[in-house]
Amino acid sequence: MVRRLRKTKKNQKYNYNRNRKRLNKKIQGTGTVKCPDIKDDIDFRKNLNINISEMGLAFDVNKAIPVPNAKRERTKLAQYVNGFLVEDASESDSEGHKAPPKIHVAERLEKQSKEFVEIRFRLSRGTVKFVTGMIDMYGFNYKAMAQDRRNYDQETWRQIRQKVRRFLTIPQQSTPYLKRKGWLDCDMDDPSDPRWKEYGTDDEV
Repeated sequence: MVRRLRKTKKNQKYNYNRNRKRLNKKIQGTGTVKCPDIKDDIDFRKNLNINISEMGLAFDVNKAIPVPNAKRERTKLAQYVNGFLVEDASESDSEGHKAPPKIHVAERLEKQSKEFVEIRFRLSRGTVKFVTGMIDMYGFNYKAMAQDRRNYDQETWRQIRQKVRRFLTIPQQSTPYLKRKGWLDCDMDDPSDPRWKEYGTDDEV
C-alpha cells in the first residue's frame, strides 16, 4: 500500500455544506427529461442509454451512424468475392434486426418533426422602430438607409435589407404598420407597383 504525501492528506477536507444524498441522486439519476413524449415512456429504473435505445432513438450519434471505414469495407468485399463470406454482412444484420419495444416514440417524434410549426420569431421594439422609420424616409432604398446618421451600428445595406424583409414576413408586427400606411391591400409581389420597388439592390435573397 502506497502511502500518500502528508501535504496531500492534510489539504483534503470534508465539505460539510454539501448534501451527499442530493449529490448521489444527481449522479445516479437519469436527469431531467424535458421532452413529454420521452418522459411518458421512460423507465427510471433503467439506464438512460437503455431507455433511449428501447425507444428507437440514438443516445450517441457517432455510434448510431459511424464514420465509414474504407479499409474495412474493401476487406469485407474481398472476403465476399473470394468466398470466405457466404452472404453479405449488411443483409444478415438487417434480417436479424428486431424492432425496439417502444418504437412508437420514435415514430411520434418523426411525425411531429414533419408538421408545420408557426414562426414565433419577433423583432425587438427598437428594430421595428428603426425599420419603419427608414421605410418612411427612404422607401426601400437600402443604400440610403445605410448612409443615414441613425444607423448607429453601421450596418451594411444588405443587413438592413434582411431586417426589412424579416419585418414584412411577421404579420403580427407588420400588419399595423401597413394598415397605417394604407398598404394593407397592396400586392407586395407586384413589380410594377413603385411603392414596393427596391432601389440599389440585387435579386439575392
